[in-house]
Amino acid sequence: MIVEFTSQAQVEDMIYSSYLRAINNITETLDGQVRRPELTRELLELVGNPDRDQQYILVTGSKGKGSTSRFISSLLSHLGYKVGLFTSPHLVDFNERIRIDGRAISAEDFVRLGNVVREGFQTIEDQLAADEYQGPVGVGLAIATLYFKENHTDFNVIECGRGGRFDDTNVLKNDWAVITPIMEEHVANLGPDLNSITLHKLGIVKNKATNVYISKQKSSVLATIKANLTSNTVQYYEEQFWADSIAITPVGTTFNVQTNQAGYPSLTIPLLGQFQALNAATAVALCEDITSGPLNRELVLKCFAQLQWPGRCEVICHDPLTIIDGAIHKESAGYLAELIQLVNPDRSRAVTSIIGVPKDKDYPGVIEVMSSVSDQLIITKPDISHLSFPTDALHVANRFIEQSYEFPYLEDALTHIQTGSSSEIIVIVGTQTFIGNAKRLFGQSLLDIGL
Repeated sequence: MIVEFTSQAQVEDMIYSSYLRAINNITETLDGQVRRPELTRELLELVGNPDRDQQYILVTGSKGKGSTSRFISSLLSHLGYKVGLFTSPHLVDFNERIRIDGRAISAEDFVRLGNVVREGFQTIEDQLAADEYQGPVGVGLAIATLYFKENHTDFNVIECGRGGRFDDTNVLKNDWAVITPIMEEHVANLGPDLNSITLHKLGIVKNKATNVYISKQKSSVLATIKANLTSNTVQYYEEQFWADSIAITPVGTTFNVQTNQAGYPSLTIPLLGQFQALNAATAVALCEDITSGPLNRELVLKCFAQLQWPGRCEVICHDPLTIIDGAIHKESAGYLAELIQLVNPDRSRAVTSIIGVPKDKDYPGVIEVMSSVSDQLIITKPDISHLSFPTDALHVANRFIEQSYEFPYLEDALTHIQTGSSSEIIVIVGTQTFIGNAKRLFGQSLLDIGL
């Protein structure tokens, strides 16, 4: 007998249970050998194929796929459409991953739809071998598609998980595919090299009718993409759309967007980082195609001025200036370091970087990069996490900045800064759980981010 769920925590336990059951029995690492998106397809069929007759936009890449998804969904909402958004990971509450027009699914709806999914989930689970599992993203996607279907959304923007070809989200029929900047990541799962990773990402382009939007890429990545996308409708950054006149201030990023159809000058977003302008340009190009023409500039201006995307180069306090970002490897930390240099060009303000990167991520790389723009490094971790954190991170930090410190938890680190530091800029960088911890400590909700 399957007991009905009565709490969000119970639904979350179901979502992760299959993976946690199998993880100790999995010996392979490559996605093509261990991931089973066809199980997500089977689960969707068991709950009535809620994804059928819905319109999907899939977004993948290594950097900026979450914020690009948010740009697209917000812009479409401002254009008058009802828009679903599915992203991962969450910062504080799991239901942040499932939104309609910026508002997260309620706990009540999440539990109700979790109960719709549970019987099909268990039916599949009973048939799996010890080393097979239903991906957490796929189980969450089943709840999301049910929610989008019953609310009659016009479009659904879906952020892919790792990779693309074998991602659980790739069972959806998508007429639009967005590829954000690709870099070396998850090499053990997508590798062995950048070319292989790129081909994984291109897996979301499933048929010749798909409209594809390629953000700014390294030359080698771009060459691979162009060699493999020869018959689709493809738009490339710097060819069909681009951003220019990008400027960073402590309160946001200003820029122009230009497409083959129109120009959108003097746009501002309350997010920091030059790459955010690239994401915005990609969103504009896609939305122009959906509306079959140029967008109203005042509408675009209003949309971007109000846009929120928590935990991505986000300013959460102005006194002192406190920036949070979910960088977990050297290259993404490089974007953040460039941002700090723009905000503090003459190094006149003291900078403390608080770092909480798990041991299976590139914590040495993040520490090295952040040391180049910091006067002090603090190593710590979130108060709650299923991840393991390195024991030698302070030793790594001391190699770059001798007076580095370590505290048990983020709250302890912030207390130290408030009571015994003259830092004028605080940068909190690390895993999404760590960033979510920061949001909680600063008293910020993440369930309603508006249109």
